Amino acid sequence: MYHKSIIFSILLFFISSTFMIGFSQTNNDKGQRVAVFKNGTGFFFNPMSLKAEKDGEQKGKFIIKSLPQALFGTFWFYTNGKPISSLKSYESEESTESKKSTSLPEMLYGNVGQTVELTLKGNTENQTEIVGKIQDVNLQSGMIFLETTKPKVGFMAISMNEIKSISFTKKPNTDYSPTEKQRIIEVEIDNASSQENVEMAYLQRGIGWLPSYLVHLKDDKKAQIVLRAELVNDAEDIKDATLSLVVGVPNFKYDKLVSPFVSNQSLESFLNQLNGSGNNLYRRQQGAMSNMITTQSMNYESMDMDVVGGGGNTDEIETQSQEDLFFYTRKGVSLPKGGRALYSLFNEEVDYKHIYEVELPQNNGYNVVYKQENEQKNDVYHSLELKNTTGFPWTTGTAMVTQPRKTKEGTVSTTAEPQVLSQDMLKYTAKTSKTMLRLTVAPDIMVKDNEQETDRETDIKKKKIVYDLVTATATIEVKNYKDKEINLKVSRTIIGEMLKTDSDWETKKRPNYYAINPVNDVTWELKLAKGESKTITYSYQFYVRK
Repeated sequence: MYHKSIIFSILLFFISSTFMIGFSQTNNDKGQRVAVFKNGTGFFFNPMSLKAEKDGEQKGKFIIKSLPQALFGTFWFYTNGKPISSLKSYESEESTESKKSTSLPEMLYGNVGQTVELTLKGNTENQTEIVGKIQDVNLQSGMIFLETTKPKVGFMAISMNEIKSISFTKKPNTDYSPTEKQRIIEVEIDNASSQENVEMAYLQRGIGWLPSYLVHLKDDKKAQIVLRAELVNDAEDIKDATLSLVVGVPNFKYDKLVSPFVSNQSLESFLNQLNGSGNNLYRRQQGAMSNMITTQSMNYESMDMDVVGGGGNTDEIETQSQEDLFFYTRKGVSLPKGGRALYSLFNEEVDYKHIYEVELPQNNGYNVVYKQENEQKNDVYHSLELKNTTGFPWTTGTAMVTQPRKTKEGTVSTTAEPQVLSQDMLKYTAKTSKTMLRLTVAPDIMVKDNEQETDRETDIKKKKIVYDLVTATATIEVKNYKDKEINLKVSRTIIGEMLKTDSDWETKKRPNYYAINPVNDVTWELKLAKGESKTITYSYQFYVRK
């Protein structure tokens, strides 16, 4: 059902209220519209004006020769308020796009209807000349069919292998358009005129966008954040379109299956693929560029949006939310198939602060008694805590961090290029919430941890299983070797029941349905002055099976 709600959200975004009258009304004045997702799919709304094939008995019949690779269940067709009596697709012999001739058969194919003089192969004295009009050329068999006037009036079929040279009576066409079997769409519209405006809407693969951020640290509290979109179009030509880059988690169940209506795939093959597609659907893991929301504390403060230029003209970008999706929209976009483009979406100033964080190893509380005799050193990471006050959700993307370059005297240079600090992944961040962006390892902050078993109650029976209840007491030693005060965040996942600590902590208990011990996410947040050391002591209990 979520699959349907995503498509409906896109329909609501692109289509006015007068558009949705059954499936028989369109507004052809809007031009092409494309909603592009980060997962390599795009939803296209393509308007077109069709001319009827014939009058009389065939009036109301229209042919569409350019078929999209629409995905299964996403192809919809709209007319200008007139009912569709028939909509079908089938294979037909159709002329393909014009190409340059690279061989004699292709040259003759492109000049059907012209009069030519042929000299056939043979002895010099016995050469034969033929004059005639080209009627047809078979590119596969290499046969040419002529209506001849010399040496006699009639019709003749000649193999290309017999021809030595060809002379044209007028300048020949060097291009040709071969006919090939291709699938076309035939539309029959009731009460149609000789020309009708229609629109096709469909989802197809081959188009996507990749976000990348630039985070420039202006000073110790303010950062400039720029979002840029890299658009990759391998689907079809985009011409003067309204382009929307979508932030959200699209769920299209059949996004690997092309609709049989627009393909030549056999029914048996399609059904086999359809029946097997669901088995692996939810096994596909989210990629690093997914839009999955990270766990963040949220408050909903309002913030006026002030979009400025930078890395591109962000003034041309419009923003709008629809259901669970957010759209960055730009009008007048043209990009041919195979094209690439870069667009700046926003350039904003936000608050940030430096955070040093360390993740301690999880304890082993299932089947063995935890025992650690030696202190363990842990890597501490220097990160940025960014607050999203931009008015836009931040989609997951790469983020490069820079800061102003300083002179030898320690002042900020106004002429030198910025200094690059790092690149990492900025995760999805809702409006008004916070996110962490990792910079680098901080070697001048020491964090050691140690724990020991300090008590044990034996032979405790629970659900016919005998356990020991182990009490562990742990210490965390931290020291700041930097020449300034820092904020340090220490985290650990602990299996068991938390007892007490001598420093403030935050604990979040997670259910552990398949084991007797709960799981806790534990966090300590400390301020350490220059050169300051601290020790945290805490304890917890967990059951160990005998």
